[in-house]
Amino acid sequence: MSEDALSETESAARRRPRGRKWLLGIIGALVLVIVGALAVLNTPLGERFLANRIAERTFPNGLNVQIGRIEGNLYGAAVLHDVRLSDPQGVFLTIPRAEVDWNPGAWLSNRLEIDTFAARRATLARIPEFLPSEEEGPILPGFDIAVEDFTIDRLTLAPGIAGDQAQRVDLSGNATVTDRRLLLDVDGALGERDRLALLLDAEPDGDDFDLSFDLAAAEDGPLAALAGLDRAYTARLRGDGTWSQWTGGLLVRSDEERVAAMRVTNQAGRFGLLGKFDPSDFLSGIPARALGDDVALKADLAIDDRAFDGRTTLIGRGLSVDADGLVDLAANRAEDLELVVRVRDPNVLSEGMALRDTRLSATLDGAFGDLAVVHDLRIGELDLEGTVLAGLRQQGTARYDGTRWTLPLDVAVAKVTSGNAWVDPRLVDGVGRGTLVLSGSTLLSDDLSVAFPGTSANLALRGDLASGRYELRGPVRAERLALDNVGTLGGTAVIDFVLASGAPWRLAADLDARIAPVTNATLANLAGTPIRVRGGIAVGGNAPLDFNRLRVDASKLSLALDGSIRDGTTQVAGSGTHVDYGPFTVEASVTDAGPSAALVFASPATGLENVRVTIAPSEEGFAIDTEGESLLGPFAGQLALLAPEGGPTRIAIESMRVSETNVTGGLTLVDGGADGTLAFAGGGLDGTVALAPRGGGQGLDIALKARNARFGGETPLRIAGADIDASGLIRKGHTSFSGTGTAVGLSYGTLFIGRLAAQGEIENGVGSVDASLSGRRSGRFVLDVNAGIRPDQIALAAQGEFAGRRISMPRRAVLTSLDNGGWRLAPTQLSYGDGGMIASGSFGGGDLDFDFKLARMPLSLIDIVRPDTGLGGMISGTVDYRIGANRLPVSDAKVKIDGLTRSGLVLTSRPVNVALVARLTESELEARALLQNEDIQRGRVQAQITGLPAQGMLIDRLRAGSLLAQLRYRGAAESLWRLAALDTFDITGPIAIAADASGTLQDPTVRGSISGETLQLRSSLSGTDIRDITLRGRFRGSRLQIARFAGTAVNGGGVSGSGIVDLRTLGEAVEGRVLEIRGPIIDLRASARNARLLDTGGLSATITGPLRIVSNGLGGTIAGRVRVNEASWRLGTASDDLRLPQIATREINAPANRAPQVAPSRPWRYLIDATAASRINVDGMGLDSEWSADVILRGTTDDPRIGGSAEVVRGDYTFAGTQFELTRGEIEFDANVPVDPRLDIVAETERDGLTVEATVQGSATQPEIAFSSNPSLPEEELLARLLFGGSVTSLSATDALQLGAAVASLRGGGGLDPINQLRSAIGLDRLRIVSADPALGRGTGVALGKNFGRRFYAEIITDGRGYSATELEFRVTSWLSLLAAVSTVGRESVVAEISRDY
Repeated sequence: MSEDALSETESAARRRPRGRKWLLGIIGALVLVIVGALAVLNTPLGERFLANRIAERTFPNGLNVQIGRIEGNLYGAAVLHDVRLSDPQGVFLTIPRAEVDWNPGAWLSNRLEIDTFAARRATLARIPEFLPSEEEGPILPGFDIAVEDFTIDRLTLAPGIAGDQAQRVDLSGNATVTDRRLLLDVDGALGERDRLALLLDAEPDGDDFDLSFDLAAAEDGPLAALAGLDRAYTARLRGDGTWSQWTGGLLVRSDEERVAAMRVTNQAGRFGLLGKFDPSDFLSGIPARALGDDVALKADLAIDDRAFDGRTTLIGRGLSVDADGLVDLAANRAEDLELVVRVRDPNVLSEGMALRDTRLSATLDGAFGDLAVVHDLRIGELDLEGTVLAGLRQQGTARYDGTRWTLPLDVAVAKVTSGNAWVDPRLVDGVGRGTLVLSGSTLLSDDLSVAFPGTSANLALRGDLASGRYELRGPVRAERLALDNVGTLGGTAVIDFVLASGAPWRLAADLDARIAPVTNATLANLAGTPIRVRGGIAVGGNAPLDFNRLRVDASKLSLALDGSIRDGTTQVAGSGTHVDYGPFTVEASVTDAGPSAALVFASPATGLENVRVTIAPSEEGFAIDTEGESLLGPFAGQLALLAPEGGPTRIAIESMRVSETNVTGGLTLVDGGADGTLAFAGGGLDGTVALAPRGGGQGLDIALKARNARFGGETPLRIAGADIDASGLIRKGHTSFSGTGTAVGLSYGTLFIGRLAAQGEIENGVGSVDASLSGRRSGRFVLDVNAGIRPDQIALAAQGEFAGRRISMPRRAVLTSLDNGGWRLAPTQLSYGDGGMIASGSFGGGDLDFDFKLARMPLSLIDIVRPDTGLGGMISGTVDYRIGANRLPVSDAKVKIDGLTRSGLVLTSRPVNVALVARLTESELEARALLQNEDIQRGRVQAQITGLPAQGMLIDRLRAGSLLAQLRYRGAAESLWRLAALDTFDITGPIAIAADASGTLQDPTVRGSISGETLQLRSSLSGTDIRDITLRGRFRGSRLQIARFAGTAVNGGGVSGSGIVDLRTLGEAVEGRVLEIRGPIIDLRASARNARLLDTGGLSATITGPLRIVSNGLGGTIAGRVRVNEASWRLGTASDDLRLPQIATREINAPANRAPQVAPSRPWRYLIDATAASRINVDGMGLDSEWSADVILRGTTDDPRIGGSAEVVRGDYTFAGTQFELTRGEIEFDANVPVDPRLDIVAETERDGLTVEATVQGSATQPEIAFSSNPSLPEEELLARLLFGGSVTSLSATDALQLGAAVASLRGGGGLDPINQLRSAIGLDRLRIVSADPALGRGTGVALGKNFGRRFYAEIITDGRGYSATELEFRVTSWLSLLAAVSTVGRESVVAEISRDY
C-alpha cells in the first residue's frame, strides 16, 4: 500500500466518530423539539392554538368542531368549554361542558383508551344533514376501544326532533371493543318514561357470553317520535349459556300485541336468529308490500373480526330473500354473496302492476365502493292493467360505486298481449338495451332502446323508488308493419308512459304514421292512398283510450277526430273534407248493441247540401233518420233497415218528404234482386217506381207524372208538365229498356227548357235513344240528340243552335268500353259558329285522360255551364288534362284568345288579345300570359305555384301551394276593369301596376305599386262623375294599400281617401261551390267635400262627410255620416212621372214553354247617416218646396230601410190653377220596417173668400186626406170648387156622383198618391199631372183619360189657362195602334205605332 493510500485510510478512521456524533445530535434535537412542542401545546397558549386549528378544519362530509377553550392536561384530564358541532346548515349540537380523561400513550398500541367522558347540559337543535363523502371508512373501526365510564348528562332534544316538546336524555355506561373482547353496557332514560338498557359481553377465550336488552318506549315518548310510531313498545332479550353454547329469546310487544318473537343462539361465534316479526308499523310503500305484517327470518352467521359469513333467509308476504356469503364490515366488502329473490305476491310493486313467476338470482362481489352484481332476472308475466309482457329476462352485471348503481340492460321479451288484434301478433321476440342508473331513490336512463320485428323505440326513463313513480319518454318507430286487410304501416309515435304508486298507469303518444300501400279496396276507394295519421293518443289503467286532435289525411280525405274507447264502447267525433263528398262532421259510437252514427255532409254531391244521416240500432236492425237540402228542396225521412233472424232484409220507408212530395213504400232484398214499390204523391208529382225480380234479373217499372210541380230548393225547380213511362230488365248478359218522356216549362235558375221529348229502346244491350229540347240559358238554344247503344259502345250525335250560332258534330262521339270498367272517347269534333273543337280521351275505371284541340271557338259557349258570364272572343289552342300519380290532376294548356271581352248590363270591355301557356303537375303549376290591345303598352302575368298538397280539391291545393308570381301592366284601366263586368261604375284612364307575389294564394305576400293619373270614375246608375283622379298605392303582404286617391266632382267639389284591398280571399270557393268564388276584401275610406255624387232621374245630391265601403269578397257595406249641402228632386222628369197602381197579377193561361225571368243578386248593406238643415229642393208637377232632413239609411240594396225625419222649410203647390202654401210638413221614417213613413202635412190656400186647408196624415201607403175651410164648408162643396170651379149645386148628376165617390175614397184612405186616389174615385182610367211645355204654350196641367171598350182610348189635356188638347188611340191588334191628336195651338197628327217584344 502506498503512503497516500495509508494516509487516506487513517484520515477516514478519524472522521467516522465525528459523523456519528452529528447524527445523534440531530436526533436529539428533533426529540427535544417534539418534547418541547408537546410541552408548549399543554400550555394555555398551546391549547388556544390547538382549538383554533380544530375550528379551521372541516371534514369532507361538512362536519366542523369548534371549542371555546380548553382547561387541564391535554394528555390526561381536561375540560372542554363551549363545544359546538356544525354541518353545512349551521350549528346542530352545543355542549357547554365536556369532561375527558384519556391515555394518549395507548394510541401507540392502536388502542383508544378513555377513562371517563362526560357531556353535560348539551342541546341537540336538529338532526344534522351531512354532505355525501367519497372517503370510505370501515363500518366498524379497525382499532381497539376502551371507555371505562361515559355519561350523557341532561342532553336536551329540541322540539321537533322527538315530538312537539323538548325531551331530556340521560345515558351512562362503559364499552370495550378489542380483537378478542366485546363489552357494551348502556343504561339510559329518555323523556319521562322511556328507558333503555343494553348489556353485551363476549370473550371467546374465557368462554364467556352474556346478552340482554330492555326497551320501554311510551306512546308519547321520544323513542316513538324518533321512529315515527304512534304506539307504545316494549322489548326484552334474555338468554343463558357460554360462548360455546348460548340460547336466548327476543320478544317485542305493542299494546299487548306481539311484534317480534325470535330465538337467538350463539355457538362459539356462530350466531343464529329464528322467528317472526311484524314490520308494518315501520315501513310504507313498496317495502311494506314486499314484507307485509308476518315476516319469517332465519339467519346462521359466523362473526369473526367484524366479518359476517353465513346464510340468511327472509320470507315476507310479497317476496322471499335467500342470501349466502361473506360481508366484511371491517374491509367494507362482500365476497361471493349469493342472493335469490322470489316474488310471492304479483302486486308487490303496485296494484296496477303484476309480476308472475318472477325470480332474481345475483352474486355480489367486491368492495362496497366498487361492487359488482352478476344477476339473472326472469319474469314469467308482467301485467300492466291488462297489457301482459310474457317471457321477460334480464341478464348482466350491475355495479355500485358507493353513490349510485349502474345496470346495463340486456332484456328479452317473448311476447306482448294488449288485447289489440292488430298489434299483438307483431309484439313478439322483443329485445331491450341501455343503461339504468340508480342514485338514492332516483332511477334514470337516457339510452333505452326497445325493438320488436318491424318496430323499435329509443326511450328515456325517469323514476323515483321512494314515491313509486316512473316515466318513459321517447319515439317509437314502425317500419313495414303489416295490418291485416288494411295495408302496410310505417311511422313514429313519441310516447310518454307514467307509472305511479297508488295511481293507474298512463300512456300518451303523439302519432305520425303512414299506411302505404292500402290493401283494403274499400278503404282505398273511400280515402285514397297513402293514408297519413297524426295526433295524440292517451290510455291509462282506469281511463279510456282517448285520441285527441287525431288527423287522417289521404288523397281523397282529410279528417280530424276526437274520441275514446272504454268498457267495450267506442265513441268518436270529428270533422273533415272529402274530395267527392265535401266537408262533413261525424259523431259515432260502437257498443255491444251495434254501431250508431250521425253524419252531416255540407255538400256530399251536386245538388245536396247540409245532409244529416243518423243510424241507431233497433230490435231487428237499424233505424235511419235523414234530412237535408237538395236541388228538389228540403227533404226529411225515417227509414228502417230490418234484418230479422231467418228472414230477408227489408228497407221500409216510414216517412219521407222531398219538398212538398211524399215518398212511401219499401224494398225487400230477395233472391234475384229487390222487390217493392216506391210511391210519390204531392207537390205536383204523382207516380210509382216498382222493382221486382223477373226473368232471372231485376225488373224496373217507372210511371211518373208532374203537373205544375214545384220543388223549393235554394234554386226552385218548376215543371209545368212532364210524363215519364219506362220499364226495363237488368240481367247479366241481357239488359232491356224502353221508355218515353216529355216535359214542358221546366225551369231551374237561369236554365229554362221550354219543350223536351225523349224516347229510347234497348234490347239485349242494343238500342237507341233520341231526344230534342229547346229553351234558354243566357241565350236561346235548340238541340237534337240521338245515341246508338251497344254493350261495348255508345255513339252520340247532336245538332242545333245556341245564341244564334249553329251547333253540329261533323264527327260524332263514340264511347268504347274498356276492360277496367271505363270508357274511351274517340276523336270527336264539335262545331259552334265559325269555330270548333276536337276532343278525345278516356274516363272511368279509375282513369281520366282528355285532349282538347280548339280553333276559334266562341267563348260565349261558356254560358251553357255558367250563365250570363258575358264573355266574348275566340279561343284557339290545345289543352291536355289527365289524372296522374296519387290520383292528382295534371294538365298542359297552350291557348290564344282573340278579342276577349266581357259585357254587363251597361258596359262592354274593350277587346283584349290574350296568349296563355300553363302546365300543371302533381306538385306544381306554371303559367304565363300576355295581354295586348291598342290601349295596353305592357301587359304580362306569370306565376309558379310549387309544393301543392297531395290531397284536396284542386282550387284548395292551389291556394295552399308556395307562390311566386309577377304582374306588369301599363295601359288603359278600362281594359282590365270592364273585364270584371261591374256595371255599378266604370273606371277609365291610364294606370300602371307592378307587383311581385310570394307566399300562398290564400295568404299572399305582395310587393309592388299601383299608380294612375287623370282617371275618371262614372256611374250610369247614380250619375256620379269624378274626374282628374290621382291614385297611389303599394302592395304589402296580401294587401294593396291605397295611400291616397283624390278627384274632382262635376260641380267642382272634391273626393279623397285611402284604403286597402286584401287579396287573401281572391279565388276562394264559396261554401264548397266550384262555380262561385270570392272576390277581394275591400276597406275604402273616402271624404267628400261639397261634391255632387248623385245626379240621376231628376234626383241630385251634393254632400260633405266621410264615407266607407267594406266588402268581404261577396257582399259589402256602404257606410257614412254625411251632411247634405244641397239636393234637388225634380218631379215629372221620367215620362211625365206616370204613376200606375201596383196590382198583384198571375197569368193563368201563360204558355208552359215561356221562360220565367230570374234576377239573382247579392245585396249590399247600407249604414249611412245624413243630415240637411235645408236646401233639399223638391219641385215639378206644380210643387215648389224646400225641406230639411235628418235620416239614416239602413237595410240592403234589396230591402232598403229609412229612419229619421224630414220637415218642410217652405213651399207651395199649384193645382188646377189654385196655389196651396205648405204651412206644416213632417215625415217620420222607421228603420225597423219597410219604407212606409208617417205623414203630417198641412197646405193652405185662399179662394173666393175661403181659407182652404188640406191635411195629409197616416202612413204613406194608407194616407188620410181631409179638406177644411174657414168659413166652414162641407168637403163636397170644397172639392167641387177645387175640381170643377163651381158650387156643388151647379154640378150635373154625373159630376155629383163622381164627386161623392171621390169624397168617400179620400175619407177611407188609399195610398200616398192622392191623384190616383181621385182618378179611381171619379171613374177615370188615367189621371196625371203634366209638366209645363213652353214650346206648346202649355202650363202645368191635368190629363184625364178613359177607355171605351178594349180598342178605343181618349184623353183630354188642359192647363186651365186656355191650352187644351185631345188624343185618340185605336188598337188594331195587340201590336199595332193608330194615334191621332188635335190641340189648340193648331197641331194635328195621325201616326201608326207598332210595338212588339223580341
